Amino acid sequence: MSYLESPIDERYRLMLLEHYLTDAIEMPYEGFKKWKFVCPFCAPLSSKHYKKKEKKGGLIWDPRQNSWFFHCAKQKSGECMSNKNFANFISALNPSLGEAYRRERWHSGTTGKGHNCKAPQTVVGVATGSYGSMRSRSRP
Repeated sequence: MSYLESPIDERYRLMLLEHYLTDAIEMPYEGFKKWKFVCPFCAPLSSKHYKKKEKKGGLIWDPRQNSWFFHCAKQKSGECMSNKNFANFISALNPSLGEAYRRERWHSGTTGKGHNCKAPQTVVGVATGSYGSMRSRSRP
């Protein structure tokens, strides 16, 4: 079993578990880890109180990408109709937190082509492209 969570992913996962995800529990999943919790997207849309507390959302470890992805078993909201990689899940919960996550990944050199996280929109006033660190260069 290979479980190589980056320090950046760990910090943001713990932040999400503490501040954004309700009733999260850790459990084994196909030899790896999974966090099960109340889906933050479709649970508020449920009409019955007991359905609002069902743990249908999950952060599942993907060993091929060495990262987490989000999956909802209910899929009752547009936000949880399909799986999301970790960066997109963070952005869906809190866009500014998602941008901060992408910025940290960019500084560590783990965004863009060949990675599971696109580059941030801006990094200290420098616009980046959708694939990595394409920076505008002024020519003399």
